Amino acid sequence: MKNVMKKEYFLKLLFITFLSFGHINSSWADEISLDQAVAYALEYSPVLQGTASGVRARSEQIKSAEAAKLPVIDLDYGLIYSDNPLVSLGSKLNNRSITAEDFSPETVNDPGFSDNYFGNLRLKLPLYTGGRITADIDEANAIHSSSLEQHKRTKSTVVYQVNRAYLLAQAAHEAIKIARSSTRSAKKHVKTTQVLLAENRTVASDNLTAKVYYSSVKGVIPQAEAQYEQALNALKQVMGRDLSADISIVPWKSVSKQAELPDINMSETQALNNRHDLKASDEDISAAEARTRIASSASRLQLGLEASSSLYADDPLVDELSWGVLAVAKINLFSGGANKSRVSAAREETSRLQAEKLAKELEIRKQVRNAYASINEGNSRMKLASANLSDAQKAVTLVDERYGEGRTILIDLLQSEQALIKSRSESLNSRLLLEASKLELQLAMDDFTEAKK
Repeated sequence: MKNVMKKEYFLKLLFITFLSFGHINSSWADEISLDQAVAYALEYSPVLQGTASGVRARSEQIKSAEAAKLPVIDLDYGLIYSDNPLVSLGSKLNNRSITAEDFSPETVNDPGFSDNYFGNLRLKLPLYTGGRITADIDEANAIHSSSLEQHKRTKSTVVYQVNRAYLLAQAAHEAIKIARSSTRSAKKHVKTTQVLLAENRTVASDNLTAKVYYSSVKGVIPQAEAQYEQALNALKQVMGRDLSADISIVPWKSVSKQAELPDINMSETQALNNRHDLKASDEDISAAEARTRIASSASRLQLGLEASSSLYADDPLVDELSWGVLAVAKINLFSGGANKSRVSAAREETSRLQAEKLAKELEIRKQVRNAYASINEGNSRMKLASANLSDAQKAVTLVDERYGEGRTILIDLLQSEQALIKSRSESLNSRLLLEASKLELQLAMDDFTEAKK
């Protein structure tokens, strides 16, 4: 009874262990390397295309702001057809065709319908705006610079996402190998148990346990293949590639010797200097300071010049021109405190952005330190996992030989297999943790070479 409970407990543990694996479907159509995946994403990612459009839009806003320094010229041309006495008299005055008869009471009161062509050519030029135009241009430049820095940060994020998705797909590829290898071993144990049962060297329950074990291991493979498909779909999504495309990835290579990490304080400094989103925060602050100057300009003297030429005619080919020049000086004396409130609000917005930048700096430093901690954990776990895996493989070989000779029971063999599965799982997971943490550090430091091109 005790052995039966041990077997049931063992099989439950085995099933839970396998559910932690990600696995693969061995379709090798259109194999792409990591470099190819990154290059494709940088060219076709919808996210990057969107941020690039945003940068171009901000560039046009700079031109719009700079245009405010130039004169504005408007031209309009039209026809008035009316029996309104004032319009009729005004048309004759504008055409310089009025006579004494036009002032008789009958003519003034009932002039009849008249038509008149008119045209206006106006030129407006701001001479002084209290610094508003310059501040508008500064704001537009800062917003453009911010969007450009955000675009660069998005490039780093996309490169990171592709690297991470590719890494997870490779891990799934390795995990399916473990599942299939364990399935082959389980099938071998079934055959060995059947031979021992035929020779009356084991009991029927061991034969059934071996079959249940084999079915449990084999049943994980379809789950593994589905998880691999999901990993590939995630990769295609971050690449910006059609999800119906049939792709495969390059298998995981053996682990290379790990390089020493630089001093953590140096990495923090480098991250703070490199991070494009932090540079974007500086530009956002500059834009807010420009908005403060824009708000302040409303209380300053405004000077403008307007020149106009007007055409009036009862014949479109015959015209009478009049010219005029208008110079305007304007200053706001009282706005109910609205101008002052707008300036205060703009200053508070600047303070908010400065505080957010400080918070972002702390967040960046935390990201670097967390990545360091995870890398160190991954290195330590990999060393232990490598030694444990070697011992577990030797143990399975020895117990398997003894079981084939009828010198031990099935549960010992299955327990050694479980230990091997756990060792393989830990080896895979520790390596995945290490590689993923290295990517996290690169993202924290904005240190992807591909994103700088």
